[in-house]
Amino acid sequence: MAKKKVVISDTYETLKALYYSGKVKPSLNKMLVQLEKDPENLELTLLACQCLVRTKNFEELSSKAEASIKLAPENGEGYYYKGVALHHKKGKEQEALKNFNEALILSPDNVVYLKSKGATHLMLYTDYHLPINFAEKHRVKAKDSLSKIIELVGQKENPTYVDFLTTGEVCMMLSQNIDAKKYFIKAVNAFTSSDESIQDMNIYKDIIKAQKACIKELEKFTEG
Repeated sequence: MAKKKVVISDTYETLKALYYSGKVKPSLNKMLVQLEKDPENLELTLLACQCLVRTKNFEELSSKAEASIKLAPENGEGYYYKGVALHHKKGKEQEALKNFNEALILSPDNVVYLKSKGATHLMLYTDYHLPINFAEKHRVKAKDSLSKIIELVGQKENPTYVDFLTTGEVCMMLSQNIDAKKYFIKAVNAFTSSDESIQDMNIYKDIIKAQKACIKELEKFTEG
């Protein structure tokens, strides 16, 4: 009698570890297969959203974000990812802001949500089609959101490497490049000292990329 073949499906933790190792597309492909079998798996849906942001598949991101909102309307992540998808769709910036605001109602001190909200306001501020008074309102709201991030991270006892990266990016957006450089160094140190299980190599690459961009900006200033 032939032995029955046992198929072991990829678990959330296995797929998360694969994604954290930096293998975005292979992990996403496996996640999508798994979600076909288990479409109500909230953790996996949100992890797939992270991957979809990185692959810039914003149509699929929007779909998965909506699925997560239906599964857990009290979870801010779904609204955040929906906002990210809309942020990258021309003319949908106001809808993006609505979703970021919804996410922030549920998680008011989330620095990643605040940064995305601030970035969307900045984008609208630079939209030359908007009347000056409307554009100015977006500038003020952008500054409020971004300044709040610096304040929140400064109050934390043990900021994470994501906190430091986000704050560094915010400083770059506010043209505070010297401060940004300091935060990126802190982000690297926080990453290397963190437990391996929470080390996302994708974010580490973001830190290094941001650090290089910051140094370039500082060199321009020095040369000037």
